[in-house]
Amino acid sequence: MTSCAIPAERKFDSFCEKIMLSLCPTDVTAFSYISADGSNVTYTYTNFNKIHSASQNLPTEVMQMALTKDARAIERYFISAIIPAMEESRKKNAVLALKNIILKDNLIADTTQLGTISSLTKNDLKNKNEFVLSEFLTDTFIYAVAKTDNTTEAAFTKSIKKDFYAIYNQMVDTIKLYEVTKPKSVATIPLTSKGKFDKVFTPISSERLSISASHDLQIFCLKFDDFDFDYHGLWKHLRNNIGYYVYSRAQIKQYMDDDEISALAYDAIAHIKEMIANGKILSGNELGELLLYIFLEQVLNAPKLMSKVEFGNHGGIFTSESAGIHLLTADATVPFNQVVLGTSMINGDLQTVIDLAFADAQKLKYRKKDERRFVESNIFAASFPEKIYEQLESIILPDETSGKKPATAFGMFLGYTLNGVSADGKSIDVYQTDVLDKLKADILNQVSFIESKITQYGLDGYSLYIYLLPFANADEDKKNIIDKLLQSGGGMP
Repeated sequence: MTSCAIPAERKFDSFCEKIMLSLCPTDVTAFSYISADGSNVTYTYTNFNKIHSASQNLPTEVMQMALTKDARAIERYFISAIIPAMEESRKKNAVLALKNIILKDNLIADTTQLGTISSLTKNDLKNKNEFVLSEFLTDTFIYAVAKTDNTTEAAFTKSIKKDFYAIYNQMVDTIKLYEVTKPKSVATIPLTSKGKFDKVFTPISSERLSISASHDLQIFCLKFDDFDFDYHGLWKHLRNNIGYYVYSRAQIKQYMDDDEISALAYDAIAHIKEMIANGKILSGNELGELLLYIFLEQVLNAPKLMSKVEFGNHGGIFTSESAGIHLLTADATVPFNQVVLGTSMINGDLQTVIDLAFADAQKLKYRKKDERRFVESNIFAASFPEKIYEQLESIILPDETSGKKPATAFGMFLGYTLNGVSADGKSIDVYQTDVLDKLKADILNQVSFIESKITQYGLDGYSLYIYLLPFANADEDKKNIIDKLLQSGGGMP
């Protein structure tokens, strides 16, 4: 769209190369391709200028790169590198310009499939006014690179000058754009968890998933104690929050009214031990469920509606597969409310953890109506002070005039064993740096696997909030930490 209509504009466009890098392997800094004879060909500014002036097509090898590379991987690149480089005020102009260029191209039949990610045809595009920005840019880019003849409309191509976007200034209000991002959430009701999250956990890296729904994918690390994770700090944070995890807001208010809030953690620990002994909750995943609660409240800012333990407090009247239910109220481009169904898993192998958690999420999807019965029941109403329940009722059970019910989303806590980092012969600083570098690689390397599980388990289109945390030895640590927390013998050294 900034092609060379006059010699002064006929110059190398570094942004064009930046876009073409989406076809290359990660971390490549100069666009190149493998020719038919196996040699690596670097694409120069001269080549790009010939494309801009419509005097040649891209090489067949480059067209094949666009066809064979995973479209979601290209979209991830657009999300991380291209969209942030675009001026906010010109994003809609760019979409409108691309839309107009396609619709005016008489060589493109109305039935032509334009999208690789979406099922958009040219005919669909005529009346389309809402776009997921990353999807539309990616689909248009792949189509332009792989399926068009750049030389057939040279005059039209040369008419696209650098101020082409300005034509659409008066039309920007006719379309809506959505971007794949973590929603900015607002706690409609008070959060229950206590303490400073950043004194215990450090955010290490976040990645984008190529799905159109809002999401968050982050990896965290516990604070260090020299060559070890600071499990004592984690234990204190869990101890401070266990009462707020176990009990409903109505029960907590009763503790406060009776001036017995100091007994909350003590009673909560005794209550969990009794439930385990009576078989009301299965022992083994208590740590994961408690950490899910903390991450959904303190990272996602989604207040707890009911915890796994609270489900077991009602004598089997209801059964639940969820590790907890939370409410997300998001101040996004289009504000929304979501009931977040939680699943948690701690296991030594990271891919096993991911697979198991997504399998659980699939079960929740199939029985989401049953899970949501909790938030529409009299038991749920009794769990909240009257004023808070009135707030919730207007969101969860709106009348016909005030809006629709909140959508279902899924929250996941994934704990795994850190592998591949040795402390031998290293200083404390070097070892800790190596751990953090490994964690960044861990989450980056799992993006495509996570996306494959989204597809496999039919979770496309749902919002997903996924938080990863490494342990020195996940299977041993989860037992030792919970044993110390529940004062049941053993525990951390």
